[in-house]
Formats: sequence, C-alpha cells, structure tokens
Amino acid sequence: MKQFQRSGEYTAVPSDRRILGSFIESGYGRQVPGMWAECIYNRSFRKVVPYKHPTWCWLGLDAEHYNENAPFWHSGYEEHDWEFIGEPEIERTLGEETHKGKSSLLLNNGEVKLCGVLQKGIHLRGGIKYTFRIFLGQRINRFGADASISGFGMNVRALDEKPVKITIGSHETVINAAGDPREHVWEFVSDKDEVCTLSITFDWKGGLILATTSLMPEDNILGWRKDVVEAIREAAPSVVRFPGGCFVSFFDWKTAVGPNERREPMESFYWGGLEENDVGLREFMELSELCGYEAQVCFNMLTSTPFDARCMVEYLNAPADVGYGRLRALDGHPEPWHVRFFECDNEAYRRWNPVQYAEKCVEFAREMRLVTPDAEFMMIGYGFDISHLPMMLEIAGMDINYVIHRDGSPEMVEKLLAVIRAYNEKSGRNIRLVNTEWLPSCASPEPFEVAGMRQDYRWDSKIHNDYNDVYSRHQLSWNYALNGAHRILDYMSYGGEFALANFNNMANTFGQNLIEAAKDKCWLSCMGEVFSFFRRNFVPCTAAHCDTGDENVFALFARDENGREQLYVVNHSSAEKEFALPEGNWCPADGIASETRAAFVTAEEKPVQRYLPETENGILRLKGLSLCCFEKH
Repeated sequence: MKQFQRSGEYTAVPSDRRILGSFIESGYGRQVPGMWAECIYNRSFRKVVPYKHPTWCWLGLDAEHYNENAPFWHSGYEEHDWEFIGEPEIERTLGEETHKGKSSLLLNNGEVKLCGVLQKGIHLRGGIKYTFRIFLGQRINRFGADASISGFGMNVRALDEKPVKITIGSHETVINAAGDPREHVWEFVSDKDEVCTLSITFDWKGGLILATTSLMPEDNILGWRKDVVEAIREAAPSVVRFPGGCFVSFFDWKTAVGPNERREPMESFYWGGLEENDVGLREFMELSELCGYEAQVCFNMLTSTPFDARCMVEYLNAPADVGYGRLRALDGHPEPWHVRFFECDNEAYRRWNPVQYAEKCVEFAREMRLVTPDAEFMMIGYGFDISHLPMMLEIAGMDINYVIHRDGSPEMVEKLLAVIRAYNEKSGRNIRLVNTEWLPSCASPEPFEVAGMRQDYRWDSKIHNDYNDVYSRHQLSWNYALNGAHRILDYMSYGGEFALANFNNMANTFGQNLIEAAKDKCWLSCMGEVFSFFRRNFVPCTAAHCDTGDENVFALFARDENGREQLYVVNHSSAEKEFALPEGNWCPADGIASETRAAFVTAEEKPVQRYLPETENGILRLKGLSLCCFEKH
C-alpha cells in the first residue's frame, strides 16, 4: 500500500499568508462593475468604445458569440447601454453644460412628442430601498425663434420648469427640469424582485441635458455590494493588487480620486469598453479595510513620471496636512493608509529593454521613498530572458525588494531563486521572489466528462468561437481549481524566499476568479472554494516535500512555529485512493471535493462540497477529485 513519505528537509524560512493574494483589474472583465453596487450601466450617458482585439482574443469569441450561450455567462456580464425613445436629435455638449467631465448628452425634441432614453436589465430586489439620482436640466429649444446659444459656453436659459418622467419597473415619479441643470434625488422601496427597464422621458418641445445618473441600493457598504464584501471575506485574499494589469500603464491616478460625481469616465485603453471610474484608490483602500487584505498598488511607469508616482504615494500615505495627503483628507479619510507594496508597472517590456526598465525602477523607487522610506518595490523579471536578471539586479537591487516572475513552476522558481540567492549573498540584500499575476494550468490527467474539452489546454491568442474551447480556457472547472490548490502548495514548498502571489482575478473575468458577481447574487467560484479552504487551514509554516508514489496525488508536509504539523493532499484522479498515513496520530481536519472535474459553481448549483476523509487503523480512503488537510495530534 502506498504511504506518504517525507522526501526532503523543511524549508528554513516560513511561508507567509501573502502567497494567498488576489488581483482586481480596472477596465477589464466586468470586475469592478460587478462588485460595485451601482445598478446602471454607463451612468454618464457616454459613447462606449468597443472592446478591442486583445479582449476578443482572450475570450476566444467574437462579439456575435459573446452572449448568454457562453459557459461562463451570467447577468453580471450584461451591458445594456442606453436606447433612444422617439426620434430626438442627439448631441454631445462641448465646453458648456458638462457637469461631469467633458460632455453631457443633449436630447433635442423638435416637436411635441414623447422622447427620451431607456435602459433594460435593471435588477431590483424586493424590500430594498433604492436611491435614484439624476443631474439634468432644460435647454431652450434651438429649433424655435427664441432659442440661441451666444458664443462658447454662453447659453440662454429657460425660465420655466418642465416635467420629466422617470420610470423604473413598477415605480415612477415626475421631476421638473429647470433651466439651470441640477441634481434630483428620488427614493423608493422595491415591492418585488424584478428585472426591469429604466426610462427617462419628456414630451415637450426643447432640449434635455442628461449629465449623470445613479441607482444604488441602501444596503451597499461604502458603495460596494454587501454580498460581494461577504464573499471576499469568505475567500479571504491576503493581499490584493490594483488597478492593473494592462490597464495601469495608461492610468492617471489623479483622475480617479475626489468625489465620484466629478470623475471623468474613461476608455479602458488596452481592453476597450467603458471604465465608469467610480472605483479609484480611495474605494480600493476602503474595501481593504472592510475585507482585511493588504493593498498592493501597481503604478503607472510607462506613461507617467516619478513625480506623479510620488504624489500618488502622498495621497495614500502622507499626513493630512502634507501635499496630496490633504486631498485624501478632503476625500473623507484623514488617516494615512500606510501602503507598503508598490509594483513597478505591468509588462513594461512593451516599452523598455531590461537595462532601461531597471534604471526606471531606480528612478521611481527613490522618488516615491521620499514620502514612504520603508516602501517595498516589485520589479518585473518576466518578459525578459532570465539571463538578463543578474544585470537588472546589479542596476536596481539596492532599490527594489522583490523580483516578479509569472512562471510559478518548481523548475523555473529554482532557477530564479538561484540568481536571487547569488545576488543577496554578494550584496547583503534580502530580495525575494513573487508572482503578481498567476493562473494554474488547465491540464487534466484524465478526460473531462464534457465532450470536446481538451485535456492539455494551451491558450493560443486566437478567436475560435467554440464554447468547449472557451470552457477549457476560462478556468471555471473544479479540475482547474485543484490545479490551483496544487500550485499554492508549490508556493508553500518554496519557503519564505517566495514571498507573495496574486491569483488572477478577484471577480467575474469570464471564469478566472474567486467570486462570481451576477447582478442578483454573488457566490464563490471553484477557485474561491479553494481559497476559503486555505483561509480555514493555512498558517505561516515551513514545508517539506512528500513522496506519494502516485503521479496523480500530490502532498506536502507543513509545520508552524509552535510545532503543529499538517499534511495537505490533492487527489487529481477521479478514483478513490487508499494510503497508509504517516507515523503518528494523524486526523482529518478539513476537505473539499466534487464528483466531476468539469463541474463549476453557479447561482443555482454548488458542486464543491466539504467533506472529511475516512480513516481507519491508519489507512486513509481519499475521495477522488479532492483537496484535504490532516493534522498530527
């Protein structure tokens, strides 16, 4: 009978909970919009930029196939933009009547007939109080003889008020549009669960200016969905990266602070689509306080300057009476957030060679440390050949604390750690390795139960419009989550030289996530269940490799600072396995499993269940497709 045998020494330095991090990328994958409590899409009435080619490549689908037939689909991915009612003449204001950013929507009604805008797919929950806000106003009908716009920014105002009807499902109200645009607020309690239409209509001759609107449920927590906050707490990522990813290299942080109602919506420059800009540094940091994660700020180097980055650190960390710390205080948070982790952009090899990038890391780090001397910086090593890493460390090693690489395999990690150890020994530094954007393998040791799914999937950056192909690539399955658990155990086995890892991503993003945030419900994904498992069981520990004698069963010994011993086991096979437990009194502590490797969690079905393995007389019966933890008493 096979037995768990320790096959190596325990690591010298314990692993930290920071290997259980995650990542929120703005402008991609309906992450932030799904987590934010706002019920209206495109609430500033802007023209939405189409998704760009990289998005469709990542999906493997074109726009025609990106719909409810896709296996990852739920209401959180819907984007119901504004539709026009009647036949208004459409304009965008320029230099006047903007009120939020650079322009507002102007509907000109040339006749006395009904016109306006509507948006479908508004989700209401029965018994919940909602606050609807809209900033609008009336412009004198430019079709009439009494209308004039005299010069840039000078508008003849209407003196009388005219009615505008707001309808949200079965609820409606009438507000009066004045000649000077202003905010109107309407509160109502939804009488039932419903998916409905919001309409804004008027039937008088003239122009209606629509600047911005909002519909928020009362149970939001600082703007975040209550059920999302609860789900993140359940998954408990230890450190979270924000705001990119690809998004960050074009991101000006100053546009995403201050009152939400004054922030300019923006194009997601790399991925396409609309970034509403409701969530910036303040909201991200408030979520960190709600959910207990450490903040890791990935900052723009490619299209920014060291001084801009220093100002960002002031906003985050300076006292309330110093520089941009004053702006943070005006934003409602006088106390500094004391952010420590800063990541030197994302995929910077798009612009610089290894030497140029390393020199830039030095520039930025030294400027930013003028605000926070103990800030810790992460320099990318991925995207450049590993042969360049010694040279990069010679340039930047005294100014950075971590090297980032996205290959977390034992083979690559050992090569990287050898380079870093050599530099540390020579320089007296303690630079460590991190992976700030990782995905497990999609490979399976056995065929999937779903016909057409490949056992060893490799992303090829092509559009196939094949839903089985999408299912293979977009990380919904329990098989993928078991691979993720295996990789986390790899990270533990590297010891403290491997300091931190951010799983990619937090929410939605077509299956690669910890939580799914549909418009009516939120739930943990398969990978979220794995994170919840480690929340219950992981403590900082040293680790030792374990020989199982079975290529489909992976195990790792762990030992905390008090001498408590654990054994983690992943069974990648669908078959039940029998093992002799190691010597001593080992008892099952926790476990999760699913009946099929193709299973994934939905709002209606939760195929991942907790279970305790059966043991008798030192013999373990290990359920197929399972992740377990044992403790030695």
